[in-house]
Amino acid sequence: MAERWFSLTAEDQREALEVAAATRGLPAYLLEKDIWVVWALEALGSDQHLLEALTFKGGTSLSKAQALIDRFSEDIDLTLDIRQLLPDVGMPPAPSKKKAKQRREKVNALLPKWVADKPLPLLQKAAADAGLEISIIVNTKKSVLELHYAPILQAPTVGDPYVSPKVVLEFGAHSTGEPHGPVEITCEAAKALEGIAFPSARPLVMDARRTFWEKATAMHVFCRRGQWGKGDGTRYSRHWFDVDRMATAGVGEKAIEDRALAEQVADHKEDFWRSRDSANQPIDYRAAISGSLQLVPTGEAYIALEADYAAMLDSGMLRGDPPKFNELLGRIAVLQEQCNALTRSKA
Repeated sequence: MAERWFSLTAEDQREALEVAAATRGLPAYLLEKDIWVVWALEALGSDQHLLEALTFKGGTSLSKAQALIDRFSEDIDLTLDIRQLLPDVGMPPAPSKKKAKQRREKVNALLPKWVADKPLPLLQKAAADAGLEISIIVNTKKSVLELHYAPILQAPTVGDPYVSPKVVLEFGAHSTGEPHGPVEITCEAAKALEGIAFPSARPLVMDARRTFWEKATAMHVFCRRGQWGKGDGTRYSRHWFDVDRMATAGVGEKAIEDRALAEQVADHKEDFWRSRDSANQPIDYRAAISGSLQLVPTGEAYIALEADYAAMLDSGMLRGDPPKFNELLGRIAVLQEQCNALTRSKA
């Protein structure tokens, strides 16, 4: 019978990770972090209600569940079906900006308590039952849980945000998470090591076509605003890498062909992620998906994106021979033109 990963001694775990690193093309400390990612998904999935209510999405789902991107992605992005908080809500666009704001504010007020009442104690119990020494920090303002673990292997650069010994679980509740479906999730190290029982999970995973549009519209906002979020974020260059990989795999074209899905994402962004450009004008998501999508930034935003991409390369998160920044942005520019040409023909 295979021995469970967390039953191994620290020395045995260290040796196993180093063996796996030699064959999987990822540093051993990232393989260790990946185990904690899967463990967290496994723990959440042990509750049938949560398993059916949460949708795993974002870059980690593209890597772990759909094998569409060849990079390490350590954060867990989860969507709680909005109907869990607002049972009578309808997901078509809100009839007015006032109604959209009321719905947004109500969800944002209810979600932090749900995170503290449901997933937090479940993760804490799973850790206690397994005898794991971890701490979980709750950020109720952002509906985020930070799972901090004592690493067996330290990253070479202490303090590097890309490889810190924590797993961030980000919860949202602005949609139903559909389209989605169950997918088996395994640890990277398990593919190189037989005889060890690693954590595994089978969460609902968002359809990659929707992920494409969610990322593309977020990139559009960055290009029009000139900054990511409030301007103090990092790691956002991964979205350009992910969208390029999805486009290469044919997901982008399929997403563009699905006009109804594009409109659904645009309306969702309008209701829940309203934003303004650098001239303080409202971002028009419908216009973006209808032929005016901007994926290539200019000026200082371009320089900031290049610096963030360089930091990602230095972290070791990208396997093999990743594209240089200029090469990547060149392909993104072509995708931008192709996307706008196709969407104009369908608008």
